[in-house]
Amino acid sequence: MIEKYSDDTNDFFYLDVSKPFNLDSTLPIFDLSNDARYIHPHSYGVSSICGPNKDMIFIMCRAFKDSFSYRFINSEEWVPGTGATDIQWLSAVCNENGSRIYIYGSGYDDNEYFMTILYTTSWISVFLDKNNNNIMNYLSLAILLPKGRIVYIGNRYIDNELVNFRNIHIYDTNDGTWINMGTNGTIPSPRNLHTAVLTQDGLIIIYGGIKEMRPVPDQILVLDTKVNPFTWSIPNIDPAPSSAPTSGHTATLVGNYMIIAFGNYNHTPQNIVYSDQIHMIDVSEKNNYKWVKSFTPNNTYTIESASTTESESTTESASTTESASATKSANATKSPGAAHAAIIGGTTCVIATLLIIS
Repeated sequence: MIEKYSDDTNDFFYLDVSKPFNLDSTLPIFDLSNDARYIHPHSYGVSSICGPNKDMIFIMCRAFKDSFSYRFINSEEWVPGTGATDIQWLSAVCNENGSRIYIYGSGYDDNEYFMTILYTTSWISVFLDKNNNNIMNYLSLAILLPKGRIVYIGNRYIDNELVNFRNIHIYDTNDGTWINMGTNGTIPSPRNLHTAVLTQDGLIIIYGGIKEMRPVPDQILVLDTKVNPFTWSIPNIDPAPSSAPTSGHTATLVGNYMIIAFGNYNHTPQNIVYSDQIHMIDVSEKNNYKWVKSFTPNNTYTIESASTTESESTTESASTTESASATKSANATKSPGAAHAAIIGGTTCVIATLLIIS
């Protein structure tokens, strides 16, 4: 929704994170709304990057009591897909190989919940039978963990009350079973309209949320999924900017930056302000987070492929250009292009060394 019209939109734009930027300067945002003009204007939709190569954007939304799905392919066009009636989709999770999206939602009366599997190559949707699959009700946002487990963080209203986060629900995509896990640590305040991201070291970072139209006191939380049972903690963080949203925002992890976009702030029953800003939290240091304004993309990569194609001396030369911190950093990624460049660079170093010796 946008404040000016208090109406749904089909705006479509992106933030370029391939180059450094500062929040106080003009942001590298590029408008692609013309490509999305055939999508039904909507709000409260869900989306997922999926497909065999993880290069397609899927959105599921509801407009005029009908549900619609679209996929953005070839970086140039939205293709409509299957639809349904009177379902508000609440979360969408792509599996590890990009072949399926697990979509969870509620009926129009908000008392019946559904799960469907969307097959990304055939564009076929299969509704899971609620009676045979024991689909849980009132679940909130979802995060995919390793080994095909989807964890649902928080519950929506049950009998007009928000449920605390002591117990969380996990859906195992391998056998279609549900697990109800009790958690340890500091119990988070009940909330809704919060967001979550997963770091590469298994931490789920929760940001924002409201209760009774007011921000909850613990705006940022961490759930450690590497221990059993999962454990909650509250990290150290400096005070948030006055314009930081508390609900209705999006959160995306890019490297060590948790990018928080738009949403609402100054949350009181009489005054809700729509945000037109982007904020960032640096989560590179465990348990010590900070609000930052400067973004620097990570240009270092681990080069695992070098050892399989190059001689031992070449692999060693390539790997010594990597810092230990980069190799172990939470946001280190694999890139074929980067690996090729590093391999070429390593080979050149070996040749140059031989020439100097000669």
